[in-house]
Amino acid sequence: MRRCPIVLFLLFLTLEVVAQRGDVVLCEGFFSPWLEEGWDVKGDEWAVWYISNSAHAGCKSRELQMVPDINFAGTTRLVSPMVELHKYDYIYFQFNHFFDACHGNINAVIGVATAQGENDWTTIWSDTLMGSIDQSQYLLTFDMQEWGNKDVHFCLFFSGEGQYVNSWYIDNIIIFAAKKNKYGKIDESDEDGGFIASLSKIFTLKGPKAGSTTTFSSFRRSKNKFARIVEGRKGRR
Repeated sequence: MRRCPIVLFLLFLTLEVVAQRGDVVLCEGFFSPWLEEGWDVKGDEWAVWYISNSAHAGCKSRELQMVPDINFAGTTRLVSPMVELHKYDYIYFQFNHFFDACHGNINAVIGVATAQGENDWTTIWSDTLMGSIDQSQYLLTFDMQEWGNKDVHFCLFFSGEGQYVNSWYIDNIIIFAAKKNKYGKIDESDEDGGFIASLSKIFTLKGPKAGSTTTFSSFRRSKNKFARIVEGRKGRR
């Protein structure tokens, strides 16, 4: 009979270790035919965001698709619900996407920004585009020590002219937040697949057959020191 308390104690310790590894604080797979509550689209007009019954970003259908009008010139943002980060030290921001550009000098920018209010956006990562981006998974790492407020909205944004863009497909947006280890360091992520949600207590996205992930073939570091990019299969079909 004495073994039972010992087993329960060991199980408790195991759960504590898992919990300390972090949490998925935002997880969106766009399985519904409409944006979930708390998500919003902001910015200049003439850019349409909608849920597409496709899988060009490399995940399960459905996915989010942005289509700018040919006359669009400005910035459009996909805005997340408020994310509470006050008890964490760093985050991994992960998303899958495919950017389909037309021929021509696109010279556009995509990026990630944060805001405490409605329109006070601060860019925390960006990438200048000169053409299309193949099906890819981006894993961005951010140390939050310098953030003034750790309860923020995030957004993925496009800034440029619509005449050079066909569509931007986005799927599986995941934010994994954690404390630094006892040495004040950020723990290594899952470099084999880049699916950071596997480190947390949440193992699935919402929707049918949730939890399955795409296998990516190559791994490289981006020009931005905070970003690591896992490239997907070449081609969009």
